[in-house]
Amino acid sequence: MIELDSVASLPAGPAVYALYGGRGRGLHVAYVGSARDLRIRLTQHLIRRDSSITTGASVVTLHVDAVTEARWWEHADFSDETHMLAAELVAFDVLDPVLRSRGQPQGAAQSLAHDERFRGDMARVFTEDATGRLRIPSLRDALERIDALEERVRALERALERALGDHTRS
Repeated sequence: MIELDSVASLPAGPAVYALYGGRGRGLHVAYVGSARDLRIRLTQHLIRRDSSITTGASVVTLHVDAVTEARWWEHADFSDETHMLAAELVAFDVLDPVLRSRGQPQGAAQSLAHDERFRGDMARVFTEDATGRLRIPSLRDALERIDALEERVRALERALERALGDHTRS
C-alpha cells in the first residue's frame, strides 16, 4: 500500500475512494465516492471544500475536519466510467459508508454492478488492501509539525548569523 501525507502527492488517475473518520478501533468509513482524477476530487473535498457533499448542497454533509484518512483503489477497468461507477456501487455494499456519493447510476453501470462475476471481482478488490492511503493530520499533528519547522528555521537562522559573523571578522 502506498502511504502518503500530502494531497498533492495523490495520483491523478481514476479511482474509487473512501474517506475515514476516527482513529484506531474507532476508524470508520464516512464516505465512498469515485473520481476520474483522484487528486482533483480529494482536493475538492479536503482543501477547497467546494464539493456538494462538503458545502451543504446535499441533504447530508461531510464534516471534513473529522476526516482522518483517505484510501483509494485503482483498477485497470476504472478507466471506463461505466466500470468505475459499477465498482463504486459494489464498494458501497462492501465498505458500508455512513454517506454515499450521488444518486444511483442508471443503465449499464447498474446492470454491471449486478453481474455476479463483476460483483465478486470488485468485492475482492475492496476487501484487499487499498492501493494507497493518505493520512490526514489532526490539528494537534499540524501544530506539532509547525513547531518543529519553526525550530528548524530558528536553528538555520542562528547558523547563518554565525557564518556571516565569521565571514565579516575574516
